[in-house]
Amino acid sequence: MLSRTLMLLCATLIGCNEAKQDTSNTDTSDTIVEESKTIWNGPKITFTKEDSVDHTESQNQDFITDSVILTRQMKGSLINIATESSAVFSSPDGTEWALGTTNDLDNLEFQSLKEAANNLLKQVPGKSYVLHLIEDDIYIDVTFISWTSGGSGGGFSYERTTEN
Repeated sequence: MLSRTLMLLCATLIGCNEAKQDTSNTDTSDTIVEESKTIWNGPKITFTKEDSVDHTESQNQDFITDSVILTRQMKGSLINIATESSAVFSSPDGTEWALGTTNDLDNLEFQSLKEAANNLLKQVPGKSYVLHLIEDDIYIDVTFISWTSGGSGGGFSYERTTEN
């Protein structure tokens, strides 16, 4: 099918005589359809992890989906405890973030949380981000409320949208 598509493209774009063929019975399976994005815009919830609590206990984790469960150790970035044991520059695993809201989704540039926060996670309170759950292809609005910096316990809180 790819060869036929390339031949049709060649015939259309540059008029290659040898590539022309009857397209009256073209199989529609060659058509690429852009799927719509899944945006969670249900009721907002607030998640809080207090300073100096055990991040491995479920009450200190935001269970978003089976593949993304966010928490934070005593310092550093958020982690996806479903797949990570500690934070690295690209944490949380399986996610990407952009400064802004889902209202402007098509114009956002996604990257790691730390990059989206311009390497200044202590300045995220009051800012809105879009969290993209890569595996599930879900977009969520997140507004940070607090962030404990300086290795002082790893507390944070945010408000986020939920499934519709």
